[in-house]
Amino acid sequence: MRKTSFASVAALAAIASLALSGCTAESEPAAEGGDEPYTVWYADVMDANPIANAITQGFNEVLTENGVDVVRSLAVDPTTGNIDLAVQSQALTRAVSANPDAIAYFVLDPTASRPQIEQAKEAGIPVFAAFGKPDFEVNGYISLADEAQGYAAAKYLADNLPEGAKVAVIGGPATPNVLAEEAGAMKALEEAGVEIVGDVEQQRNLADNAAGGKEVMQGILSRFPDVQGVFSYNDDSALGAIAAAKQAGADVAFTSRNGTADAVGAVQAGDLLATCDLQPLEVGRALGRAVLAQLTGERDYQGTEEIEGPTSDACLVTAENAADWKSPEDQIDFVDITLG
Repeated sequence: MRKTSFASVAALAAIASLALSGCTAESEPAAEGGDEPYTVWYADVMDANPIANAITQGFNEVLTENGVDVVRSLAVDPTTGNIDLAVQSQALTRAVSANPDAIAYFVLDPTASRPQIEQAKEAGIPVFAAFGKPDFEVNGYISLADEAQGYAAAKYLADNLPEGAKVAVIGGPATPNVLAEEAGAMKALEEAGVEIVGDVEQQRNLADNAAGGKEVMQGILSRFPDVQGVFSYNDDSALGAIAAAKQAGADVAFTSRNGTADAVGAVQAGDLLATCDLQPLEVGRALGRAVLAQLTGERDYQGTEEIEGPTSDACLVTAENAADWKSPEDQIDFVDITLG
């Protein structure tokens, strides 16, 4: 693969409306010093997560339409099926050896993969971090509007409950983005004057799935059978919690975040008050546009520069607008991406 001498490339960013000039599907950008197209390596997380897949598809759409080759790697241990930091580090080692024109990676842990990232930068490969700021220098990084999105979904919950209602929070793995989301939710609930019951540290769904959410909700109901509302850090946990509440015959209102098709279906069915759509396609497209701008010299990201992503202003999917919502799969054709 040809190497570019451009200083950097964005991993996830630039607002979704960012316009690019001079880069079209009819004019394929070639790496400096040759006619071969640019290649970008994205060290992703997993291919079983609909949000991660939609982000990657949006990213791939923009770049491939403009003649850039995309390689994707995963951070899943094939023997266990679990996300593994070591597997992602190994993928980044392969990425550096492949000598792409840029590397982007999903931040699973802000301290992880430092040797691989430093090796890439020493080799002149720009590196960008998606969904968090690492504890070491990269060219740029983007974080989701986690706190604002948690605030929006929790505020909607409180606005639809009686004054002083009892509300619990189902938390997730204590990653930086989840903690920020929870902080936003707690702020909204405190401002609303509801009674927050339980301790989120004891109510974390470490399984990160519906089964785990159901188990956490069962524990909440055993201690607080009169709980009236629950904010869940993600949709899967909320769906599991809803199942637990139905099983117990409890009348509980729920909101959550992610904007998955199943959650929107639950909104339409009246089981979920609202979910906050992460706009994963737009996040991915923003990343693609930023990478393309960097490769063509329109931008130069340096010094762990923060990159703006989609806002949370219109993230809520409620009964009023759920019928207009379209899943990422309904918006674009998902395609196979070369695995590295």
